[in-house]
Amino acid sequence: MTLTICLGALIAGIAPPNTARSDTAAVPPPAQWTQFRLNAQRNPVIAIDATPSWTVETHGPISASPSLVNGIVYLGNNRGALYAIDVRSGHVLWTHRVTNPLMSNPLVYDGVVIVGEGNSNSTTYVPRRQVQVGDGPNALIGLQAQTGKQVWRVPLSGTGMPTPVIVNGLLVHHNGNGGILAFDLHTQQIVYRRIVKSVASMVGLLPLSGDLVVTSGIFPSRVFAVRPATGSIAWEYRLSANDSGVGDCPPVSDGSRVFGDYIAPAAPNAEAGVGTIGVERVYALDATTGRPAWNIALETGIVPPENETAIPLIAGNRLYVGSAVAPYVHAIDTATGKVLWRFKTGGPVKGGIVAVGRRIYFGDLAGNLWAVDGASGSLLGTLKTATRFNVGSPIVVGRSLIIGSETGSIVALPLARIDGGHSASH
Repeated sequence: MTLTICLGALIAGIAPPNTARSDTAAVPPPAQWTQFRLNAQRNPVIAIDATPSWTVETHGPISASPSLVNGIVYLGNNRGALYAIDVRSGHVLWTHRVTNPLMSNPLVYDGVVIVGEGNSNSTTYVPRRQVQVGDGPNALIGLQAQTGKQVWRVPLSGTGMPTPVIVNGLLVHHNGNGGILAFDLHTQQIVYRRIVKSVASMVGLLPLSGDLVVTSGIFPSRVFAVRPATGSIAWEYRLSANDSGVGDCPPVSDGSRVFGDYIAPAAPNAEAGVGTIGVERVYALDATTGRPAWNIALETGIVPPENETAIPLIAGNRLYVGSAVAPYVHAIDTATGKVLWRFKTGGPVKGGIVAVGRRIYFGDLAGNLWAVDGASGSLLGTLKTATRFNVGSPIVVGRSLIIGSETGSIVALPLARIDGGHSASH
């Protein structure tokens, strides 16, 4: 099965974007990939002199974001297959298969690709008291980047869906059993395991200056910072026991603040959760203390069964975030929490967004890929595809967008085809 793309509706007469700002400019190809979506802003835009155009079929839904190191794209699917793909040609160099899904963003460090194995099944659930996410094999796995041969495997009590972070040679992970683990990548020894109670689902750990790592979870619902060397908690931001979804949201940072979203109940004394009416809320916290700067409400809608929240992006002084409960993307002033604009899409936008200059690119659950002016919220172009885009999030490499779909396609698509002017077919 191939990914078929046809040109969608375009708004004519929109001027091309201004010259790219430095905060959204492409970076040189990274030698390592040490955190979720490459950087704290969650904006993976990588400069190479190429326009990759290819499709790889994996035959399994994709919930992960790609990584790129040494010209190789790494991406896993929900059937437990990790793919290593030559970024220029689309040639599959190797695959590695495990039992459970691979939904974490692959990290690459000292020639080793690191992925988290685990599913989203809840093994123990009493209302408001979820003990564990992830059944069957749960593990962190290290593979040789060039061959896919397994180097090490660290079993986990809960799911390996959350993406770990590497700080000073320590791999720090927050799993679906409410535990924090640190693994020394040089000695291949576990340094500590700590129970922090909050259960992680699809969070991506966020490193901050001052030797802190931020994560989030539910039961109890909170955002908190740990010291990577010890696993001790430095600060926390507690949400209501009736809130949900914060364990699905990878936080972002502009260096001084931490941002994320969650789901609150629509009515007093109600509980947010799958199938209920929920309100998407977005917060900003002081990165040093965890004290709230602002907390705003966005749209209200039915909470979906998976991935209750969206993956945010920081570009300049703006926070861009979609919604799991409504078909919108928002631009929010990072200092004040004021919504600067909102853009209506064809379906909920749960996945990550990338910013290239003034343009932002993203996919939605209705199968559309979008190019939007980040300053004004004006439509620049859209492509309708034959698949859906959930939390499998795009990166930009050279002049192309690389993204995984719910049907299992990994596609490298020239940005010009989304911007408009060409139809596309793979």
